[in-house]
Amino acid sequence: MKKVKPQLFVRWFDRQFDSNTGSEYFDEFLQRLEHFPSVLNRLLKSCPIEASTRKIGDKWSVNENIGHLILLEDLWRMRFRDIKEGKPDMSSSDLNNTATDESSFNNMLVEKLIKNLVSERHKTIAMLQNLSEEDLLKTSMHPRLQQPMNIIDLMHFVAEHDLHHLYAIQSMIGSMKNL
Repeated sequence: MKKVKPQLFVRWFDRQFDSNTGSEYFDEFLQRLEHFPSVLNRLLKSCPIEASTRKIGDKWSVNENIGHLILLEDLWRMRFRDIKEGKPDMSSSDLNNTATDESSFNNMLVEKLIKNLVSERHKTIAMLQNLSEEDLLKTSMHPRLQQPMNIIDLMHFVAEHDLHHLYAIQSMIGSMKNL
């Protein structure tokens, strides 16, 4: 029997998500979302500029990963509003990530990017804290996954997206240490 090697880094677009997560997970996911920028900040506290702007192959740099996260905060808030307002479908995104590729995140300091992420995430957290129990149970169709998601499902999706980029950044930093 062939031994299967575990895959540590699954491509984002290959990920699957459960739906209809109960509201009892609200506080857990809210904490994950709220604390993520500080986790990222601790990781990058001593990251030199040349390391944060270096691309490895065709992958985004550390700065570009953080910039991508900043850009997506507005999309997350739109999708949370879509669900709250009972829209049948969530707002779609640019799956090519054109805005990330066309932005000049490598011309910014990591500290400034983290500060911007904290600011944008704070707006998302404030929005989530103002939702009612009834809002948490409404659903809308996720455009890429083609499955209905409630607020808690989308919070889980966003928290996992954060981790996906955290792992990518950790991997890049580890690769640079070996250069």
